[in-house]
Amino acid sequence: MPTQTKQVLLGKRNQITLPREFIPDHITMFECEQRDDGAIVLTPHITIPATQAFFWTPRWQKGEKAASKDIEQGRLTRFRSGKEMLNELTKRRKKK
Repeated sequence: MPTQTKQVLLGKRNQITLPREFIPDHITMFECEQRDDGAIVLTPHITIPATQAFFWTPRWQKGEKAASKDIEQGRLTRFRSGKEMLNELTKRRKKK
């Protein structure tokens, strides 16, 4: 995507209005960074609800990658019911 540039005015209370086309859908928060060269960079910030934060932990993401790899390689079993699945898991536990 080509770089877009537009001039914006600094308001009385240090506020700026970003051009609508610069704002990604559903983004309401930005991280603001001032660089050594004086540049001010706004990066879209996505917040994650606390109830979903576990999903983004390194441990969980490692498990997600392993599960995706298993699925891609056909290492999965389908069951017709939850009861059938529980029976199979019980059998496997007894074998160990």
